[in-house]
Amino acid sequence: MGLPERRAIAEYQKNTFPKWQKEFNDFLGYHLEIEVDWPTLGAEGQSHVFDMGISAIYFEPLLLALKDIAVDDFGKQALKDGFHKYVISGIEPDDRIFYKFSNKTLSYGMNFCNIENYVNERRQRIVQLLEKNL
Repeated sequence: MGLPERRAIAEYQKNTFPKWQKEFNDFLGYHLEIEVDWPTLGAEGQSHVFDMGISAIYFEPLLLALKDIAVDDFGKQALKDGFHKYVISGIEPDDRIFYKFSNKTLSYGMNFCNIENYVNERRQRIVQLLEKNL
């Protein structure tokens, strides 16, 4: 990635990511460890949409999914007991299974695409995966 993309990623890390971290922690009532492979996020020539895109691809669908799961005390407790870490990469896995869950960790590998689309589809995939494994 070029300088504009690296700047946009650094800006996101500094200004937007802490807001997401706080929102997840506040909603869940515990610290969710979030590990991001920052150099793999984004796409060449797309730095102008990184803020919106990174949020829409990697963070918004998860928060919406967690809200779907935590509709009652049973769901909240299942999350607290079984979901502790979220790992994000901008590199798609060879097996094309973008979301994986094991050892209380949700992993998501997806390249920077479909910025505005598919938030709801991603949310549904996360809900299905977590509900199956929690």
